[in-house]
Amino acid sequence: MPFDLLPDEVRRLGRLAADAVAEHREKLLSRPVFGKVGRDASLFREPLPQEGRPFDEVLAFVREHVMPFPFGNSHPRFFGFINATADPVGTTADYLAAAMNPNCWGGDHAAVHVENQVMRWIASVVGFPEAAEGILVSGGSMANFTALAAARRAMTPGNVREDGLAGEGRPRLIVYASDHDHHCVDKAVDLLGIGTRNLRKIETDDRFRIRVDRLEEAIAADRGVGLFPAIVIGSAGTVNTGAIDPLGELADLCRRESLWFHVDGAYGAMAVLSPGLKPLFAGIELADSIAADPHKWLYVPYEAGATLVREPGRLAATFRKFPEYLASDPESPFPGPAWFAERGVELSRGFKALKVWMGLQVHGAHAYARAIENDVELARFLADEVHRRPDFEKMAEQVLSIANFRWRPPDTTTLTESEIDRLNRRIVNRLVGDGSFFLAPTILKGRAALRVCILNFRTSPEDLTFLLDEVARVGFELIGDR
Repeated sequence: MPFDLLPDEVRRLGRLAADAVAEHREKLLSRPVFGKVGRDASLFREPLPQEGRPFDEVLAFVREHVMPFPFGNSHPRFFGFINATADPVGTTADYLAAAMNPNCWGGDHAAVHVENQVMRWIASVVGFPEAAEGILVSGGSMANFTALAAARRAMTPGNVREDGLAGEGRPRLIVYASDHDHHCVDKAVDLLGIGTRNLRKIETDDRFRIRVDRLEEAIAADRGVGLFPAIVIGSAGTVNTGAIDPLGELADLCRRESLWFHVDGAYGAMAVLSPGLKPLFAGIELADSIAADPHKWLYVPYEAGATLVREPGRLAATFRKFPEYLASDPESPFPGPAWFAERGVELSRGFKALKVWMGLQVHGAHAYARAIENDVELARFLADEVHRRPDFEKMAEQVLSIANFRWRPPDTTTLTESEIDRLNRRIVNRLVGDGSFFLAPTILKGRAALRVCILNFRTSPEDLTFLLDEVARVGFELIGDR
């Protein structure tokens, strides 16, 4: 098959692909939520093809052996992790973006203008000033890494880019986060050379929010022994429970102590679109930097995370390193509204912004607010239903769209707490294994919990009541087997 296809053939391939996508969505409910490949893994082990095959034949393989075995997050009964279903508008936008295939490191071409506008929109949503700068990245891990790199550069005396953090007389930076922070924070302080021993995990309260009094004590103790408190990370929705740290209090503390205040809002930040939920995030607008994920609560396909930094120039001071062949002549027609290459790690960057831009244009902010509110209301419905059923136990307060609970047999006199923990983990494995649901276990206060996260505009209350019915049914079966 030639690389350069005639327009009619391009149209034919597009129609075949669109048909495959429509079939995939249509058949979701008739297939297991999580498409475990299992023994069919051998189908993907083959020598490198030396000669090509007809496109139709390859697509037929994809339709039969790839698309029916998804991760599962498009299914309305996928409740694991924080993985949203994909809006078809975003799927279409990704196809258009791939057809253009621009490298979005800079330049006066449309993709850069689209991304620049998207970053201005996201900044306005979270209350950042118009001059704030940002960049789209792969997701929350890179969004937090990028922001913390800017924080390290801003907070380290001297020139950390040239001198590094090691050596006599260099400060030992200390970073503070709650003991329910995302593990990407640990990765970031490791890779940025700060070191995980210099990451303080601060105790949380009974609602899993960082304790500001304990944070103040830790900062004072570190200053007292000559260390260099530098960065505080607040969470706008933890991955375990959806808890939101007291962002306003953290912002005030950071101002008093001259610390960089970063908010990990990869999960929750876009909920600020909802007037009813916005008060939960009071203080987010005071942060020095924010991580947010459009591929969570804007329902765009992977990948689309976002880093925002309040003060313009901070990202460039951290990442600018233009080689000679990229340096533009003062009279060059190439430069555009933003050099994204100097706002992050990557030079080669795909056109992530189009799906975010098109989604916001097609749906509008109010529609996203209603969809987010519906997800949160569904989690509230589940938490209320858990409370109503005597053989279930709520494990955490429901704040956003995450509910934590576990099943307790009516007669637990013969079961220890550890055995109930194991029973709940086995319930999860059974439900995932038989394809009816996908949810993940977690640990809260030392006990196993069933964690349900709802980021899906297709989920219904009936899906949630059926989940509880199935948890109980499987639990009684497992007790009987015991």
